[in-house]
Amino acid sequence: MTDKILNLIPKINKIKSEEKFLDLLDKDIDNGNVTRVPDSVFARIARIKNKAYLARERNEQFEM
Repeated sequence: MTDKILNLIPKINKIKSEEKFLDLLDKDIDNGNVTRVPDSVFARIARIKNKAYLARERNEQFEM
């Protein structure tokens, strides 16, 4: 069980860094530094959401 917890640490750090990126992007938009958000940003957000959804589904299957 501890192996699984230790293996989640890099993923948690990656999620935190992605949250920081989105927070910085939000601040830039609010300050008017970004006039148009590239489509690649939205594609990246969609991939992150999809990965999170798949991880939740996988975790639910493990719990059963």
